Amino acid sequence: MTTENSNAQTIGVSMEGLTLRVADIERSLAFYKMIPGVEEIVHRPGEFALLSVGKGMVGLLKYGATHLEFGTADVDGLYRHLREVGFPVEGAPSQKPWGEYTFTVRDPDGHVLEFDDSHGV
Repeated sequence: MTTENSNAQTIGVSMEGLTLRVADIERSLAFYKMIPGVEEIVHRPGEFALLSVGKGMVGLLKYGATHLEFGTADVDGLYRHLREVGFPVEGAPSQKPWGEYTFTVRDPDGHVLEFDDSHGV
């Protein structure tokens, strides 16, 4: 095992959920809440909603990109590791106004991947 892979083994990453860009928050919120077991966690009318679905989350976002969300207890360590292995990070981790400490990358097809320390909502 290389040092690079050894360091990666100590950084846990877990998929938290998916945030979808939607045309109408309220319409989409009503739709997803019809699924048994879905719980509304956050609702900012006209802007954002966060739903709990089993062990995962689904975000509904009026503005911004659809993206996959991954959680880690070591955002800075993961950022350094991904830079070292050549991942296309878009900028250093930063604290968002809603509380998340996060950074993003794009996969080879342009999909946004967000890595954060919490949901921060």
